[in-house]
Amino acid sequence: MNRKNIYDITLPLYPGMAVFPGDPSFQRVQTYSLGHGDSFNLSKIDMGSHCGTHLDAPGHYISGGMTVDELPLELLIGEAKVMKVEAEHSIDIEAIQGKDIQEGDRILFKTKNSSLYQEMGFLQDYLYLSPDAARYLKYKKVRLVGIDYYSIDRFSDEEGPCHQILLASGIVILEGLNLYNVEEGRYHLIALPLKITGCDGSPVRAVLLQR
Repeated sequence: MNRKNIYDITLPLYPGMAVFPGDPSFQRVQTYSLGHGDSFNLSKIDMGSHCGTHLDAPGHYISGGMTVDELPLELLIGEAKVMKVEAEHSIDIEAIQGKDIQEGDRILFKTKNSSLYQEMGFLQDYLYLSPDAARYLKYKKVRLVGIDYYSIDRFSDEEGPCHQILLASGIVILEGLNLYNVEEGRYHLIALPLKITGCDGSPVRAVLLQR
């Protein structure tokens, strides 16, 4: 496949990168180095399970919910719809009712958030999904919802209402997607988490293949 048909929608991981306030920061320490006379390079990596572009498994908010190692891979590989939403504060139900959303869809919302990654640090006034829109997506029986910032919920909503609505229904969530250079349309999504036993979430390498 031509490289022009592949979109890497993953944020880079590096020390000092933005993380959701309160989450562990990303750290990489060079434990062995060719430059220091060792036989090889090897790094120690320390980060939270929701660092950068990442997947939220149901177990993130739901007691007894599936963890990343238990998720069926077919949830995370297949056709996805990138939907551009013009909104100022939140994606509400009115913004998506007219969209082509079908049962089993993987929906990736592209918003003005995609330009926020150009800023340094974490910005609290990002655009988020509203609970009524989350309930609508649950009603439509989608299988995956993604958004182009570090959380699908409003920053001040500590209880995570959208997380709870979606994850309780078995709908997995992708956060921290970089859709800046991706046009609205249909793609083939691959977004695989690390197979960490019993974990609530995991960074992913997410790519879109143009149909």
